Amino acid sequence: MTIEEQQEFIDKIKETIMPYAQNMTKEQIENLIKTVEKQNPNLPFGFADMLLEQIHFIKYGEKK
Repeated sequence: MTIEEQQEFIDKIKETIMPYAQNMTKEQIENLIKTVEKQNPNLPFGFADMLLEQIHFIKYGEKK
């Protein structure tokens, strides 16, 4: 991913996911991401982990 694509990805997470994730626990977020990953086998390998890492970083300022 280019720097611009990374920023666009982070901005999209902040816009679409973080309003919900702000009110969820780490466990709830992880369970939701795992469920979505299982229901969508066409997602690229590692996408769910990358998304979860970004959510944790945005919400808690830490990596998973």
